[in-house]
Amino acid sequence: MERAANLTADDFRALADALPQMAWVAEPSGDIIWYNRRWYDFTGTTLEQMRGWGWRDVHHPDHVERVVARIGEAFRTGEPWQDTFPLRGADGEYRWFLSLAQPHRGPDGRVVRWFGTNTDITERKGMERRLARHAIDLRRSNEELEQFAYVASHDLKAPLRGIENLVGWIEEDLEGSLTGDVQTNMELLKSRVRRLDSLLDDLLAYSRAGRGEAAVDRIDTMALVEELAVLVSPPEGFSITADNSLPTLQAARAPLTQALQNLIGNAIKHHDRPAEGHIRVEARLAGDAVEFVVTDDGPGIPEQFRERVFGMFQTLKPRDEVEGSGMGLAIVRKLVDRQGGKVWLADGPDGRGLAVHFTWPLDGGKGRTDGLDG
Repeated sequence: MERAANLTADDFRALADALPQMAWVAEPSGDIIWYNRRWYDFTGTTLEQMRGWGWRDVHHPDHVERVVARIGEAFRTGEPWQDTFPLRGADGEYRWFLSLAQPHRGPDGRVVRWFGTNTDITERKGMERRLARHAIDLRRSNEELEQFAYVASHDLKAPLRGIENLVGWIEEDLEGSLTGDVQTNMELLKSRVRRLDSLLDDLLAYSRAGRGEAAVDRIDTMALVEELAVLVSPPEGFSITADNSLPTLQAARAPLTQALQNLIGNAIKHHDRPAEGHIRVEARLAGDAVEFVVTDDGPGIPEQFRERVFGMFQTLKPRDEVEGSGMGLAIVRKLVDRQGGKVWLADGPDGRGLAVHFTWPLDGGKGRTDGLDG
């Protein structure tokens, strides 16, 4: 402490000159009386040129009036302030700076000096502009993709219905004479038409998944799972259990319902023993989110394929064996991502089946729930 007290004005001046920022000192009126070396190195000016409010000469003409008004008000009120603006360098090029100013008050509370720094944020501003452009481009691309999916699904539905009608008419015209391979091929054609119809529905569902702001509602997720267990119409002998750990929470009802329904329906569709299959839905608190787990005792998914199945139109079995578009998990991931959650796959608890984990924000993202232990 004693050595610090012996530091001279030259010591502090040398310290200020070593700062990576520009530093300055002003009178209570706002007149600048001192800059560190970095100011002069950057602007190529002298103290005489910069005395008082001479700094206005190196400000960008499009910003100087706003900055003068902003700083003048701060000096009048004596309140700390910050602002961003471009300054002209000795090479004539402008760079962006973040300026911070703090008043130093005397024993009577009056401002006796202003101390400030200017930090070069040109790279940060450039990054912000690039990110803003990327965000605009990404939003435009997403809108175009969603519009394409919407138009494609609707425009393709009409000729698809026409094909379906034609198949029906052909069957009526040839009633009683469709045998052998012809009958098999007609059934195959109808199956392909149904599959394409389902694929178009799922493509549209994917484009709409999580789109727009869904209203936040108080949801008893145990009751929700019990309702879904009836809605999905499982095969006779197939059981769906809503665990007592399922909470009541504030959340967007539509996307959460769709995510759970897709996972339950997917587990039923791909189960290899539907007459005795079982699905369990449970939850646990995970920080500021709820972690839901949908577990089945079906064939499971090999670990090497667990990322692939989240892609669009991805199935592990031929579609002639299992009817489906391969969009179920892709829609779930999109719904969960839009809520800021995560989804991942793991083995079932007994080494058989699949456990799908996904997180959902508490209280619509505000962080409150009830019905959860811990």
